[in-house]
Amino acid sequence: MKKSILSLLIFLIATNAHIAAKIIEAPHFKNVLDHVANNTLVVLDIDETLLVPCQTLGTSEWFYTRKRQYESQGMNQACALDKALAEWEAIRHLTTVRIVEQGTDAIISNLQSKNIPVMGLTTQGLALATRTVEQLNSLNIDLLKTAPTKEDCYFINGHGVLFRKGILFTSGTQKGKALVKLLDTIQFRPGRIVFVNDRETHIKDVEGPVEERGIEFIGIRYGYFDKELTNYRHDVAELEWSMSSFDHLMQDAEAIELLNTESSS
Repeated sequence: MKKSILSLLIFLIATNAHIAAKIIEAPHFKNVLDHVANNTLVVLDIDETLLVPCQTLGTSEWFYTRKRQYESQGMNQACALDKALAEWEAIRHLTTVRIVEQGTDAIISNLQSKNIPVMGLTTQGLALATRTVEQLNSLNIDLLKTAPTKEDCYFINGHGVLFRKGILFTSGTQKGKALVKLLDTIQFRPGRIVFVNDRETHIKDVEGPVEERGIEFIGIRYGYFDKELTNYRHDVAELEWSMSSFDHLMQDAEAIELLNTESSS
């Protein structure tokens, strides 16, 4: 009897060790490949993991700064969030984008050529779905190729959530809950999920619900864009916001030149 209990404990410890979540720092996108095995679903954040606006205006740092500004003016958090988000989405519709790290598109394509399931996961709203797909395609990234389903899928996760063209748009709702709901809906169960995101808070948001399903979870805190974030210039972003139009978003070089001219006059 004691031997049986001991064997059970060893099994449970081994099982828990197998599915224990990990969060790993990765300076380059290629580091993701070290954690992809058979029966792995690779889940990719979009903003500042795959793409970023071509100017400071519209980056996440600009968005969070904008939100804090509204809160400092007396807006409650919900109103400040809604206003900043509406402005950010407007910029995202207008902006051109660049890839965060050169070679990311080739790495994703390589995974897809091996029939590894790859999908996107973003808190973006449904209104950005078509535009985001277009922007990714402009960078030679197509997340539909080996997505866990090629069908559109819509469900409620506090708000309406949409899976389209290989990307799950969670409309500001919790990424982790939305992801497991999608997997349940399409009856897809991987042995491991590798989630790549530039923000650790979003990784932890996914970690819990995935672990509860007994799926091994590896979070990759992707840090390639960190340096640009530390060099964020609020004065550049504010000038671009005030000087841009529907026809033209001011670029960083233009803004910096104008600021330098003004400071020297």
